[in-house]
Amino acid sequence: MSVVARSLVRLYPDAFRERWGALVEEEAHGAGWKSWPDLIAGIAHMWLHPAVWPADSPAQRQRRVATMGITVALAACFLSHLVAEQGGPLPADGVRKGIMHGCTTLLLLGIALVAPRPRPTLGAATTLLRWAVRRLAVPTALGATVVALVHGGVDATASPPTLRTAVLAGWWIALGLGAIQIPRIFTGVGADAVVPPHPGRLRLGVWTLAAASATGGATILGASLAADGLHLLGAAVGVGLLLLTAVCAGTLRDLRDLLDLASTD
Repeated sequence: MSVVARSLVRLYPDAFRERWGALVEEEAHGAGWKSWPDLIAGIAHMWLHPAVWPADSPAQRQRRVATMGITVALAACFLSHLVAEQGGPLPADGVRKGIMHGCTTLLLLGIALVAPRPRPTLGAATTLLRWAVRRLAVPTALGATVVALVHGGVDATASPPTLRTAVLAGWWIALGLGAIQIPRIFTGVGADAVVPPHPGRLRLGVWTLAAASATGGATILGASLAADGLHLLGAAVGVGLLLLTAVCAGTLRDLRDLLDLASTD
């Protein structure tokens, strides 16, 4: 098997590779380079549908979906914040401002619904703290450095271009790393430290996140298209939020299919 095919197989989730990795490698070896498009499509499909990964228990699937929900919520928050801070297309209009505040509220509610609950033990608290420090040390240090520079007298709007670019880049990198690393805390701690949400609460949380992403995406995209000239950043963010809505819709469909399958067994 080629190096490219082997590298692509390694991009599948661990749970998938443990169950079917050998079979996929064998098929990729037989098909050669023609297997590359199918491998890429399979990678995207698997990462977008964590509910269908091989699992040892329903609780493990629920924990994976909860992590996906947190990832979607943080990505939506990051994109919305990007538009707001970078001179997005949304004017200071009361209706649109109210809609975006409502979307933020829905995102926070969705996170509260899908987030796994820590177990009430000292060992669980210690494990969560250790993983939080491990995952968030770099983005926290970077963000704190940027805040210290700004409060120390560095004006990001009046400073030399190089320093201004470095400060802004550091801030957005810190936010992006934080959004990536927070879900990884829950994937690392395992069932001994957290309890996944109940299936009903999980579905309600994903529905809430879907509603927030759809409303925010439609509002930002509509404002971007209605502005004087196309606002590229706003349009891209609006489309991105609508794509996150599609991810939530796919997850809800997977959960429904798994529930129907369990009821027929």
